[in-house]
Formats: sequence, structure tokens, C-alpha cells
Amino acid sequence: MIMTLNQQDLSGKIAVVTGAGRGLGIAIADVLADRGAHVIVNDRTLEPATEAAENIRRRGASASAVAFDVADTDQVEAAFRRLLADHGRVDILINNAGIGDFVSFPEISPEKWDRMINVHLKGSFICCQAVLASMKAQRYGKIVNVSSVAGKRGDFSGNAHYTAAKAGIIGLTKSLARYAAPFGINVNAIAPGLVATELTDEMSPEMKATTISNITAGRLGRPEEIARAAAFLVSDDASYIFGETLSVNGGSYMD
Repeated sequence: MIMTLNQQDLSGKIAVVTGAGRGLGIAIADVLADRGAHVIVNDRTLEPATEAAENIRRRGASASAVAFDVADTDQVEAAFRRLLADHGRVDILINNAGIGDFVSFPEISPEKWDRMINVHLKGSFICCQAVLASMKAQRYGKIVNVSSVAGKRGDFSGNAHYTAAKAGIIGLTKSLARYAAPFGINVNAIAPGLVATELTDEMSPEMKATTISNITAGRLGRPEEIARAAAFLVSDDASYIFGETLSVNGGSYMD
């Protein structure tokens, strides 16, 4: 009988998941923890991050919490300095933190535009920079940036600022993957379709119905379906994947 190792076992890995105090981030943190990683749960404030980490520990897995705003360079750099000092390394980074703002193009103010770009695109960039030196030194690292189907095909309902940010994440992923690959660092992205989280609760019933009508699967995605895709990309099963954006969208966009 041929014995094989579980290539998706993350035992002993240190993983940071941003925006993991709710929604998709919690699901990603849960899956990584269940596969053996120590998950550092981030949110903008400590309370939701602490609650999510406590829920993971109650299941017998390993987690801790940290608060910082991914759009604030000083906060990010200070937080990662502490994390690296406390844990010695970061093996996995999931840039998941994001915000929603379901508005049409004429409703996008410069302030709305800046906040959307800063949280999604700038936040992913800053966090990548914060872990890159340590990952290069250990010649190992897994980074997954959370984009969106909107970043590939444009958003049915408008949301040009969200779409631009998510498209930018795909470009960032490709560029960083080319730079980081020689150091043993895999950089990839996932592009979820509409997922049943608190974020979709902000959509009008009409907007949600229109979106679902364009999904081949005929339903919203479940957070755990997206989380398992992210977990695959940070596993050894994905060791030869660099710069890809994995679509997990129920068939709403096929490329």
C-alpha cells in the first residue's frame, strides 16, 4: 500500500487572516485552524477578532487576535513587527479585509473612492510588504489576496470603485508572484462571486435577485466554499501555482 502525506495539513504554520472578525474572514480562519495552523485573527477593532479567535480555541484549534486597520500603514507595520517578534515568523497571509458600498457610478464620491482603494488594494499591498522580508529570509511563504468576480468581469450593479480595487488586486498578485517566486513564496488570489455574508445583507433585494439570476449555480456561495479554495492555495498541493486568480463564483463568470 502506498502511503501519502496529507498535503493540505497546515500543522505548525503561522497564518494571518485580515478582516477575519466576520463573514468570509471567519470562515477562512476556521478552515485554516481546523487544518492545524495557528491563526492570527485580524479585525479593525479587537472585540470581533477576539471573539472569533475564542470560538476557534473552543473547538480545540489554535488562534489569537490582533487589531489593526489594513489601510493604515503605521498600524500594519507595528502590528506585524509585534507578530514576528512573538511568533518568529508568518508562513501564511490571507489579505481578506474589505468593505462594501453598493452604489452606482454617479454616487461615488472621491472620499468613497479613496476609502475603497485604500482598504482593498493599498491594504493588501501594505500587508504583503510587511511579511515579505521575513518570508524571503525563511525562503517560504504563502500569500492569498482576496479579489472578486467583479474584478474580472466588472460588477453588474456598478460599484466601479469596488471593481477597480478588486481588479488592482489581481494585478498586484501577478506582479508580486513574479518577484517572490524565486524566494519560495507562492502568491495567488481568489475571486469569489457573491457570498452569503453580512456584506450581502447591505444589498437591496432587487440587486441581490438580479445578481443571483446571473449565477449559473442559481444561488449565493457559502463562506466555507470560498475558504476551502483559499486553504488549497496555501497548502503544499498548490506548490507549483504562482500568480493565479482562482474563480469561485458558481459559474457567474467563466474565463
